[in-house]
Amino acid sequence: MIRKLTSISLKQTSLAVLLTGSFMAASWAVPLPSAHAANEGVFISQNSYFMLNKAALSSSSLQFSVLFHNGENQTLDFNKYGVRVTDSAGHSYTANLSEKKSGLVTGGTEDSFRFYANLPAGESANDLKVDVFRWDYNKSDFMNHLGELPVSSVIQEGQLEAPEEIINLHSLDSTLPNDASLAFQLGQSVRVTENGKWYMYTQVAAKNLGSSSVAVPKGLLVRLVDANGLKYTSTIASGSDTTILPSQSDTLTLKTLISKGMPLTGLSLEYYYLNQTEDVSLGTLNMNASLGTVALGVKQKYAGQQDSENVTVKASSSTYSKQADGVHVQTVVTLSNDGDVVAPVPALQASYQFGDSGTSVSSTDNSTRSGFLAPQETATYYFNATLPTGVDPNAAQLVLWEKASTTNSGGSASTGTGTTAGTGSAATTPTTTTTGQQPVAVFLLKGATEAKNGFTTAVNYDLGSKFVFSNNNVVNANLDVSLVEIHAHENDDLGYKTAIAKYKITNNGTSTLALPDLQNELIDGNGNAYTGTRQTAAATQITPGSSYVVSYSYLLPNKEVTSDNTFALNVYDDKSVSEGNVSIGTYKVALQDEDAGDTISIYPFSLKINDSTLSWSYGSGTYTYNLSLDMDITHEDQVIIDSNFSKIEFEMVDSTGRILGSQDEALTGAGKLTSGSQKISIAGVKNQQIDSGVVVNMYEVINTPNGTAKRLLKQFK
Repeated sequence: MIRKLTSISLKQTSLAVLLTGSFMAASWAVPLPSAHAANEGVFISQNSYFMLNKAALSSSSLQFSVLFHNGENQTLDFNKYGVRVTDSAGHSYTANLSEKKSGLVTGGTEDSFRFYANLPAGESANDLKVDVFRWDYNKSDFMNHLGELPVSSVIQEGQLEAPEEIINLHSLDSTLPNDASLAFQLGQSVRVTENGKWYMYTQVAAKNLGSSSVAVPKGLLVRLVDANGLKYTSTIASGSDTTILPSQSDTLTLKTLISKGMPLTGLSLEYYYLNQTEDVSLGTLNMNASLGTVALGVKQKYAGQQDSENVTVKASSSTYSKQADGVHVQTVVTLSNDGDVVAPVPALQASYQFGDSGTSVSSTDNSTRSGFLAPQETATYYFNATLPTGVDPNAAQLVLWEKASTTNSGGSASTGTGTTAGTGSAATTPTTTTTGQQPVAVFLLKGATEAKNGFTTAVNYDLGSKFVFSNNNVVNANLDVSLVEIHAHENDDLGYKTAIAKYKITNNGTSTLALPDLQNELIDGNGNAYTGTRQTAAATQITPGSSYVVSYSYLLPNKEVTSDNTFALNVYDDKSVSEGNVSIGTYKVALQDEDAGDTISIYPFSLKINDSTLSWSYGSGTYTYNLSLDMDITHEDQVIIDSNFSKIEFEMVDSTGRILGSQDEALTGAGKLTSGSQKISIAGVKNQQIDSGVVVNMYEVINTPNGTAKRLLKQFK
């Protein structure tokens, strides 16, 4: 029995669950109860009925959903009923269920079931009806026909655009089964530049609606049509050779060469095939909701992942600084596993695109990271680049790419420049596979901030405390790193002074680890950076439970650069990024004042001078100066030091500043200085060099790649 639904109260339950895929599910949500008033229903009892609540007609198929309202006090089984599509000429077409459902509808609720039917070209919605029947094997056609619902009653303005395009593959390849069909749903589309040209990448989910495994036929072609009717031929960049199992989906990526001035509204994706010299359209998908960009700080689901995965990506921040060679920009991208299963980590790279000319600058993050993300784990990427002077980084875009195997198949090579929505020539090309990349997302950099001086952002630091780094990819988590000493050493004759910093590295793990090569610099209050240079030689490994001291030197101007000898120590990574560096920690440190008393600190030693006497002797025509010392030497911290550790130099200087002689001593190895009495002798002083103002200066001396640096420890007269 068929009658109008005018004032029936409906209880909406789970009406939006119409699509098995994730794209545009909301567009097929069941209308609110008030929308049922104008529709017809096929009643199976006083309180239970079937009705159409949505339909979309393309050139090759009809997609529709049937609402089953159960007004009884018991569960009803939809599997006892069926639907098919008929036209005014008496033809009937099989309706296939395009989703998996049990079919059981409990009393007092309703559920919606989605179908599709492949139709010949030229069918009109006004001529189509959905025939509702109950299976009855006593009938000649096994059907007890209950009534028909007109398709035109639910195809209204705004309902003509199907959220997917269902294509019968048998019509393209007669060797395929009659029910071989694919449902194409649009994913995201991004407009990117490559090698000075603009491309549109579009992801399409293809679901196999048939009963046999299929691949996309070579004769199925796709093109992009803009609002002016211009056509741009697409190729399948990936997924063309993938075999799709029944009821399963896979993702295809389409790549389309477009003009830079192509309007980004009113776009559609058209499926077609070539019938000798003519194009035969199979249907179109509106792309308005597909094309998009992502703002800074906004999390987006990672494209193309498996159904069980929930990986998200976002551009967390973007900073820039205007320098003489251009605009230096750095964008931090985070990849997060928000799901409950382990997810693979893709190989990512990026490019900055700006302007309309198709200009872009590539950027890579070469960090070594695990191949998988555990649930709730995050991976951080840093993409650095230098943009041309005058480019506004807030107007630029960051394109995130995934390295992939690229397949161009079946496609067509077309001029793509027809003036109307006419034919447009095309020619089939063979399948080719190359290693390439596919865009994951396009991030707008509006909101990028100018990078602050590292001196102003440095955190307070206590000498000897453990550094807390923001990126564990640079320093193994089992290694503790701390700054234990930093002094300025004089190099008056060379026009600069040298700061020497000693770092203590401790292995808290259970295995031997590589000694990290820390990249660091001192930054003064004006933003000037002085790069740290590692000592000429150092160990390459550190054993468990041990500590090692390594020295870095910094060339500083002789003039005062900070009023209180305070700098920002910036520890950074310059190996993981293709350009520039990534700061992993900035700390405020001050050059240490020299010890004023008799105790001298030369980490990890302390030297206490108990007594000193300066005398001379004469023999063989020359004088010898003798410095007698009584001292206590304490190894304060049990760390490993090597032959490159600093030496002690005793240098005799006359009243005019001339160096009359010197002698080196060591704190380690054979002949080292020890606690107790010892004599330092400086021989070979000539008579004419003797005056009453002779002094002996005691220095800490360290060899650096830039020369020898000396720190005055004490002066003996």
